[in-house]
Amino acid sequence: MKLRPSYPRASISLFLAIAVASVFTLRSFAAPEANKSTGETAAQDCTGTLTVKAGQVNINGNVAQTGATVMTGSVISTSSKGNAIIDLGALGRVEVGDNTTVTLTCVAGSLEIRTNCSKTEVEVRRGAVDVRAPKAETLSAGKKQKYDGAIDLTASGGVDVKVECEGRKVAGGAYVSPGLLGLLALVGVGAAVAAGVAAGSNEASTASSPIR
Repeated sequence: MKLRPSYPRASISLFLAIAVASVFTLRSFAAPEANKSTGETAAQDCTGTLTVKAGQVNINGNVAQTGATVMTGSVISTSSKGNAIIDLGALGRVEVGDNTTVTLTCVAGSLEIRTNCSKTEVEVRRGAVDVRAPKAETLSAGKKQKYDGAIDLTASGGVDVKVECEGRKVAGGAYVSPGLLGLLALVGVGAAVAAGVAAGSNEASTASSPIR
């Protein structure tokens, strides 16, 4: 007599592994959402007016013309040989050089500027900016500095600054969240456990079979 393999045991093991992975994933996604809510609260509404000096300028991926409104969180990009100026009133003025993409955000009365360049040049014409990345330093009026990689800086009201990318833009890779990594890892473990249980059941069945 030959016993049938215990497939239900393998299925239960796999199901339990997936259930645990799902809980882990949901908790991992919950934290970023909480942080996102906090960031949205900190961000303040501010508006600016776009002036296209040369070439093509896009706001959030859409072609924009002089007079377009720039909101907090807007992504402004210029074409090759393009140039744009964003007048933010009391917060100041930002010039975007050619082939450059910047994100402008108003936070707690300050202006935050981020780029995604392989090299970035920052020129301060009025006021001062606090560079936070790739290194921390303060640039005052009349200063010009080049950085390797993208920059993240903040400026107080009344600043006049020019930001320009040099070289190709940094390519953005696919983002894999910790939750997804955890899911893949735990599903892999669950599959291995299920395979082990199934193999053990088959071996037990073979050992229990009488010799004919």
